[in-house]
Amino acid sequence: MGRTTSQPLSAGEAVLGLVIESPGNSYQLERRLEGRFGSAQFGHATAYHALKRLTKQGLIRPIEDSTPPAGSPAGAGTEAAEPPGTTYEATPEGLAYFKHWLRASSATPPVREELQAKIAFCGPEDLPRMVEIVREAERACSAQLEDLNERMRRQRRLEADDPWRRLMGMIVTAGDVAWWDSRIKWLQALRQYLQSEGQRYAAERGPASSLPRV
Repeated sequence: MGRTTSQPLSAGEAVLGLVIESPGNSYQLERRLEGRFGSAQFGHATAYHALKRLTKQGLIRPIEDSTPPAGSPAGAGTEAAEPPGTTYEATPEGLAYFKHWLRASSATPPVREELQAKIAFCGPEDLPRMVEIVREAERACSAQLEDLNERMRRQRRLEADDPWRRLMGMIVTAGDVAWWDSRIKWLQALRQYLQSEGQRYAAERGPASSLPRV
C-alpha cells in the first residue's frame, strides 16, 4: 500500500558496534546482543555468523594472544573457523565503516530497531547528527503521508460511481494513513527526547564538556 520496503536491523552493524565498545568472543557477544537488542529477535548463533562475515570483510580481526578457555574444544568445520574462545577487535576499516553507518540517513519507513541501535552506540559528538537523522526521517514520512492523502482524494473522485469499491478503498488507505501518522508522532517524540536529554547531559557536566548544538 503506502509503505515502502525496509530491512530490519542488520546483525553485522549491531555486532560490530558491540566489538568496538568492548572486544569479546562469540559467546560473550551473543549474550550482549540479546541483552541490548532483544526486540530485534535475532536467531540463535547470530553473533557467531556475524563475526565470520565481519572477519571476512576485514572489519574485525582476532586478537593474536587470545586463546580458548581451558578444556574448550578447538574450532572445526571450515579452515577459516576460529577457536570458540577467540576474542575479536575492530580493525581501522571496521571503525571507519561503523562511523559511516552510524551517521548515515535512516531507511524510509524508519526501522525502530535500526534507529535505536544508532542511538545506543552514538557518543556525545554524534548527537547533533542523530537528531538530524530523525528529522530527515520525519520529513520523509511526512512526504509519504501527503502523497497518500492525495491518492485518497483521487480515489474518492475516480470511484464515485461505485460506492462499495470507494468505501473499501477508503478503509484500506485510511489504515495506511494511520500507520504513517504513528511513525511521524514516534519520530517527533524521539527527536524531542534526544534534544532535551542532550541539553540535560551538557548542563550536568558544565561548559567544558558541553555538547554541540542540536
